[in-house]
Amino acid sequence: MDENQLSQLNRSQSLARSDAQLVREPVVVDVSPEEVPHLLDYWDVIRKRRWVVLACLVIVFTTVCIGTLKERPIYEGKVRLEIDPETPSVVNFKEVVTVAPRDVETYQETQFEILESRTLAEKVINDLQLYRNPEFNRKLYLFGLIDGGPAPIPSSPDPPDTSSDSYRAAVAIFKDDVDVTPVRRSNLVDLAFDSHDPNLAARIANDLADKYIDNNFQIKYDETMKAREWLETQLGGEKIKLEKSEDALQEYARENSIVFINDKQTLVTQRLADLQTNYTKAQIDRLQWESLYNLVKEGKTDELPGVIDNRVIQDLSEKKDDLERQYEDMLVTVKPEFPRAVHLKTQIDTIDKEIKIQKTAVAKNYVDQYNNAVKREKSLEAAMNEAKDAVNKMGEKGIAYGILKREVDSNQQIYDGLLDRMKEAGVTAGLRASNIHVIDGAIVPKVPSKPRVLLNLAAGLILGLGLGVGLAFFQEYLDKTLKTADDVEQLLRLSSLGVLPKFLSNGAHGAAEEETLLALAPTNGGNGHHPLAPAIQTVPEVVEAFRSLRTSVLLSASPVPKLLLVTSALPSEGKTTTAVNLGATLASLGNKVVVVDCDMRRPACHRATGVENQPGFVQCLTGHVELSGAVLPVPGVPNLSVIPCGPIPPNPAEVLSSALTGELLRLLRGQFEYVLVDSPPLLSVADGRILATLVDAVVLVTRAHSTPYDVVRRARALLYGSGARILGVALNAVDLAREGLGYQQYQYGYGYGHPPAAEDERGGQAPRD
Repeated sequence: MDENQLSQLNRSQSLARSDAQLVREPVVVDVSPEEVPHLLDYWDVIRKRRWVVLACLVIVFTTVCIGTLKERPIYEGKVRLEIDPETPSVVNFKEVVTVAPRDVETYQETQFEILESRTLAEKVINDLQLYRNPEFNRKLYLFGLIDGGPAPIPSSPDPPDTSSDSYRAAVAIFKDDVDVTPVRRSNLVDLAFDSHDPNLAARIANDLADKYIDNNFQIKYDETMKAREWLETQLGGEKIKLEKSEDALQEYARENSIVFINDKQTLVTQRLADLQTNYTKAQIDRLQWESLYNLVKEGKTDELPGVIDNRVIQDLSEKKDDLERQYEDMLVTVKPEFPRAVHLKTQIDTIDKEIKIQKTAVAKNYVDQYNNAVKREKSLEAAMNEAKDAVNKMGEKGIAYGILKREVDSNQQIYDGLLDRMKEAGVTAGLRASNIHVIDGAIVPKVPSKPRVLLNLAAGLILGLGLGVGLAFFQEYLDKTLKTADDVEQLLRLSSLGVLPKFLSNGAHGAAEEETLLALAPTNGGNGHHPLAPAIQTVPEVVEAFRSLRTSVLLSASPVPKLLLVTSALPSEGKTTTAVNLGATLASLGNKVVVVDCDMRRPACHRATGVENQPGFVQCLTGHVELSGAVLPVPGVPNLSVIPCGPIPPNPAEVLSSALTGELLRLLRGQFEYVLVDSPPLLSVADGRILATLVDAVVLVTRAHSTPYDVVRRARALLYGSGARILGVALNAVDLAREGLGYQQYQYGYGYGHPPAAEDERGGQAPRD
C-alpha cells in the first residue's frame, strides 16, 4: 500500500470518527462488587449438571448394592469385659522405690493391644484347633491382600509349625476378625469376633476372653514369684546390715554418756527446752508488770487496774463525793467558818488522805512485782545460757550419733519393708483375684452383623450423591466459558445486550452454518427466491430474544449508533445469523436497514438471506459495480436489504484498508437508517479491527458454553486498542431450559401460539458463522 492510499485511509477514518464522536468513547460497564454466592446458585449448578450427578449416583449405588448383596453373611460373637485399672502390690513399697501413678488411659490401651496380640491368638487357635478349620486354613498372597482359597487341612492332629505359612495365615486371619471396642465413660470393653459360623463366633469369643483372663493371672503369678525370690535374696543382707548399725549406735552412746528421754530428746536438750519455755514466760510476765510500772513512774496511779478495781478506794471515793456535795450545798447558806461547814471540810480532807494512802500501797505493790519479774527473768536467762553451752557441747557428739541413728533407721525401714512384701508375695502367689471380669458372655448370634444392607445402601447413596455433586462443581470450576448474562458483566466488564436461545434455521438440523445455509438455498419453483430468508427466525421465543437485543442496542447510547459492526472473537459463534435477525427486527419498526457482508474470507450473508453472492461489496470496492446495484432485498422481510460479499479477494485486509471502504459505509449510512456490518472473527484475522475504526459502535457476539471468557477479553482488548466503542455482548446459543430462563416463564398469560415443529427437540444447535 503506497503513501497516497494510507493518507486517504487516514482521512476516511478521521471523517468517520468526527461523524460519530458522541458514541466513540469506549466505556467499560461498572458492575457492582462480586457478591457472595447464594444457595440457589449452588442449586443451579447441580441442576445444570444433573446428569453427571445422576450418573455418579447410579454407578456408585449400583456397585455398593451388588457388592452388599453378594457378600457372605458374617456373625459376631461378643463378650463384655470389665477391666479395672490396678496398681502393683508386690514391688510397690515406698521405702525402696517410688512408682509413678498409673495412667488409666495408657493401661487400658495396653490391655486392648494384649487382647489383639499374637500370643493370645495362637493360644485360642491351638486350643480350638482352628488351623484345621477351612475358614482359617487359607492361602494368602501379596502380604495377605489376596485370598488364594482353602489350603490342604493337616492330617496330623498336632499343631503345625508356628513358622509355617499356613499357621501364620491362620493367625493373621484370626487377628483380623478380632475387634476390641471400649465402652465410653466406663471400664467396660466389648470383645467381638467375626465368623461365617455363628456357633464358632460365640465359642471363639468366649475362649479368647478366658485365655485373656488366664494370661493376666499367669503374668501376675510370674511377677509375684520373681519378686519373692528377689526379696528373699535381699532380706538376708539387709538383716546383717541392720544388726551392725544398731551395735555401732549403742557403743557410741555408751562411750559419750548420751541418754535419751525419747527417740528425739536427751536430758540436756530437755532441760534447755524447759528453761526456754520458762524464760519466755518470765519475759512476758516482766513486760506485763513493766507497763504498769511505767504508769506508776508517770504518776498515773488512777489508771492502775489495782486502783480502779479496789473496793476500799471505791467506797472512800463515793463517801468523799457525798461529803463534797453536802459541803457545797451548805456554803450556799453559810460561810466556810461555820462550825458545821468546818466539820464537813475536815472529814473530806481525812478521806482524801486515806485514798492517797491506799493508792500509794497499790503502786508500791506494782513496783515490787515488776522488780521481782526482772530478777526472775535475769536468773532464767543465766540458767538458759548455761544449758545452751551444755547442748552445744552435746551437739558435737550428737552429729556422729545422728548419722549412726539415721543409718539404723534406714536399715530398719528397708528390712521391715522387705519382710512385709515377702509375706505379701507368698500370700498373693496363692490367690487368683483379678481386676478383669466377664460381665456378659458371648451367645450364639441369630442374625448376621454384616453386611449391613441398609447402612451400606445409605452410604452408597450418600457417597454417590456426594461424588456426583463434587464432580459437578469440579466441572463447573473447569468450565471457563460464558454461560449467563451475569458472567458477561462480571467477567468481561461489558454490558449484556441480550441472551439468544438455541434455535435452528427454519427447520435445519445441521451444526455448521455453511452446511446449514447451503442446504437451505433457494429451491422453490426455480424462481430463485425462497418465501423467507433461511436465517430469519419465526419461532416466537427466538424472535422475542432478538427484539430484546434490538431494544438494548437502541437504548445503549445517545444518539443511537447507525453504523454497527457485528463481530465475534472466534469463528462459529453465530454473528452472521445475529446480524441478519437483528436487521430484521430493526426493519420491523419501519426502518430501512442494510446488512453488509464484509467477511471476505468466509462470506455467509448471501446464504443466510437467500440471495445470490453477486454483485457484492468487493465488486463495489473494485469499481466494477455501483453501490446501488449491489443492494439486494431480503426475501420475505420488508425494509431489509443485504449487500453480499461477492467474489473472495486474494487480499481482504488490503481491500478493507482502502479509503473507499469508509466512503461506501458513510454513503450507506446516509441512505439507510441502520447499517449492520458483518466481519470476520477478531482473533483470526485483522479485518475486524480495521472495520471497527470505520463504524459507530460494535456488538460482540459470543457463544455460550463454548467460548472461554479470556478469549473474549482478548477480543475486547483488541477493539479498545483500535479505538472502537463496544455497545455490549450478545450471548448466543443459550439453552434457556437448562439455565432456567425459558420464555414460557414470561408470557404473562398471553401465549405465543407456537407453530408445530417450530423447534425440534432432538438437540439441534444454533447456526454458526
